Amino acid sequence: MKRQRISPFAAGIIAIGTITLAAYFAFGGGLPWSKQYEIYAQVRSANELHSRTPVRIAGVEVGRVTGFKRGPGGTAIIKMAIKDKGRPIHQDATLKVRPRIFLEGNFFVDLKPGSPSASEMKGGGTIPLASTATPVQLDQILSELDSPTRANLLHFVHALATSVKGGGAETFDKTLKYWAPTFRNGALTAESFRGLRTHDLSDFIRDGGNTAAAIADDRAALANLVTGLNRATRALAQRRVKVESAVAQLAGTIDEARPAFEAINRAIPSSRALVQDLRPALRIAPPTLRSANLLLDQVSALIQPGELPRLLDQLDPAIVSLAQLEPQLGQLLALTTPVTECVRTNVLPTLKKSVDDGDLTTGQPVYRELLASLPGLASGSQNFDGNGPALRYHAGFGDETVSLGKNNPEPAVALTSQPILGSRPRYTGVRPPFHPEVPCGRNESPNLKATTGPAPAQGRLGK
Repeated sequence: MKRQRISPFAAGIIAIGTITLAAYFAFGGGLPWSKQYEIYAQVRSANELHSRTPVRIAGVEVGRVTGFKRGPGGTAIIKMAIKDKGRPIHQDATLKVRPRIFLEGNFFVDLKPGSPSASEMKGGGTIPLASTATPVQLDQILSELDSPTRANLLHFVHALATSVKGGGAETFDKTLKYWAPTFRNGALTAESFRGLRTHDLSDFIRDGGNTAAAIADDRAALANLVTGLNRATRALAQRRVKVESAVAQLAGTIDEARPAFEAINRAIPSSRALVQDLRPALRIAPPTLRSANLLLDQVSALIQPGELPRLLDQLDPAIVSLAQLEPQLGQLLALTTPVTECVRTNVLPTLKKSVDDGDLTTGQPVYRELLASLPGLASGSQNFDGNGPALRYHAGFGDETVSLGKNNPEPAVALTSQPILGSRPRYTGVRPPFHPEVPCGRNESPNLKATTGPAPAQGRLGK
């Protein structure tokens, strides 16, 4: 049986379909039923990109740009299809649009997948505008370099040349050693601007915007501010020699102020803690201020015509009496000043010291030990009956006799079961140094160190 040949029309249809599929897959097309990993990126301009612009990671092509749409605020949103070999793309990924040919030509998307510690971006996620960058075209540079800008740039170059002459370059070289701490402190300052809570920075920016809007609303005040700044700048320019001499002396001023800056730097953590502690008080301050407003209203009513004059009329006799007492008050203060100085310079420091009593030292200040002795005296004074107060003595009997000496008017002898080892403090027979002819504050502070003296005369009682 003779085989039937395909018709020329069918052969043409098959050839067209084969060529179309080959071209589709050759230019990176995927299967229509396959699900691709697609992400978005917000860029300032997508003029440099087109459909099928390659997406590369470290120079390796991992996907292509597949679409565009308008973004918020005049930006553009590009859609990218990423192959499996380009995954994972993390939440902190960044991208830049880079030229493929020097100066002008085609572009590609240079994608950096982010840090491994960040979570993977889900399909349909968007890289924010702050994490993207687009190249600057030559025509944009030329459009910005208009005549005033070129003149300012020329002045800047001449001023830079003047600054490096006559030792300026050497001085600039000497300042390089201060750059590292300056940048470190700048980084700490930038970190502090972030705040302690989630919305501290956004609240700061919002409040700054409100402040700027309030300034912009008052055009007259803003114009006066700009005029004042212009006058101040013109005045500085007219006194250029004095400004140069002041700048030359600024280095010495900075050296003198450096310890103060270091002290301020050390105080910043404490100040931050203080501000943190003050925040609850500031939150409850409005009711307090409203109450203060009520008080101010009462004070305002008090000073109204009629009220305050009557009050002053009633105070006049007392003020006259105080004026008559002023000379006597001066004499009284002259008499009390030496006493208060004695208490301040001698009594209080002594009461805050501790008695050095050897092994019996408590470590407590003198005033604490004096207060501790009061309960015993109070308990002893509570013994009384219908005949009046009474004082009790406890007599102990043992085989050791103790005498207080023969110099006493009446001999006193006691018995103890254990021999006395010594007496503290030791009696030296020498009076402590005391000069009543000089003010109390200039006298030597008392010596609170207690030493052990010999035991008194003792005898054993025979059995």
